[in-house]
Amino acid sequence: MAKQTPVDGEIWAALYRLTGLPRPVPVLTGFNANIDRIIPVTPALLENLRRQSGPGFAGMYRRLVHSMRHCSADEMVVRTPEIYDTFVVFFARRGHTALGGQAGIAAARLHRLGFGPVTCLVPGAARRTRALLERAGINPCTFENGPDRYPDRIHFVLEHSPGLVPLAPGTVPRNNRFIVSPAHDPSSVMIPVAAEEALGAEIASCRRAFLCGYQYLNTNRDFRNAARQLALIRAAHPAMRTHVECTGGIPPRILTHMARYILPHADSAGTNEQEIGALARVLALHDAPEWDDTPRSPAGLAKIALAVARALEIPRLHLHTFGYYIVVQKPDSGQPVASRDALLLAAREAAAAAGGDRRVISPDGLSAYAAIRRVYGADAPTGIFGAGERTVIVVPACISLPTKKTTGLGDIISSVAFTADPF
Repeated sequence: MAKQTPVDGEIWAALYRLTGLPRPVPVLTGFNANIDRIIPVTPALLENLRRQSGPGFAGMYRRLVHSMRHCSADEMVVRTPEIYDTFVVFFARRGHTALGGQAGIAAARLHRLGFGPVTCLVPGAARRTRALLERAGINPCTFENGPDRYPDRIHFVLEHSPGLVPLAPGTVPRNNRFIVSPAHDPSSVMIPVAAEEALGAEIASCRRAFLCGYQYLNTNRDFRNAARQLALIRAAHPAMRTHVECTGGIPPRILTHMARYILPHADSAGTNEQEIGALARVLALHDAPEWDDTPRSPAGLAKIALAVARALEIPRLHLHTFGYYIVVQKPDSGQPVASRDALLLAAREAAAAAGGDRRVISPDGLSAYAAIRRVYGADAPTGIFGAGERTVIVVPACISLPTKKTTGLGDIISSVAFTADPF
């Protein structure tokens, strides 16, 4: 990998200092807000999990260890209620609870940053989840569903640090998280048909819609209805832009439906390095390499991001990975410098959310930027590269030392970068 130079670091530090807040806009998020139970993984917890003989524990333990060996984010969706209930009992007195779900985390951060008003579409929100949203300054839109129609769902977020298990070869040590989630009913991430007609007027002031939770849909009919509702949201105002955030652990059949029905009809999509690899697989891309757990070079990830964006024909694709962030966009659908500055703002917000005593520009990110520059040629302006009919924007991350929190950082990066981007 190409080495970063002190000049690179000084340039990016200056860009971070000069990046200000954009003009606030009303924002919509949806559909998966829930309660997170955030639990640090300790040697005692890991051993306790290994020794559990109940149903589901062996598979969960294997997935957790795999996530730890590769220092990668992963999510396991539990579709059997009885197994989920045993996890509820096991984790009941561990960690602490907080507002969770991609839509909930994004809504809270956007409100805190000054965007708003922020409305969160949560047809499936139960009583405690609604209270957490309201406490965070968010307007939960439940379409008059009673608070007892759905139970409060707790997602178990296991935050792990390197050193508890041997790392896989080539893995860069870093903190990350493994999530154990219950399966949600598809109706909890769908707008009730009776509310569709009034929806346009209710959200007409919004200019950005950050949407997620589509992994809980199941049938072709579910996905067709969700695609139709995505079009309704997009049509609420000519300046409305929609973003669909992916998540880990989606079965290939469901991800194939997302790639067919949902993502091509959005203005923007967000992924991490595992998720974009999974998309490359289901899209059967010939110019994307076979994807496994082997770490990819920055130029290789940029190549996959370009291939996925082209295959989906999506105007904007965001990729967040360790140490740096990439946006691939059509030149006629954005303002590259403003899009880069939105990424800088998002990186700064994610670093603030991660805690820590000081902020630095990621050395790995600077090396990744230098490596991409060697492949794609000189950037002009800084971090912006031409790639045929697409523009590739690369930003080295601002990171917190020491990192105290990993939960929701990807959602913060994607949502802030998307909302602040004037594309």
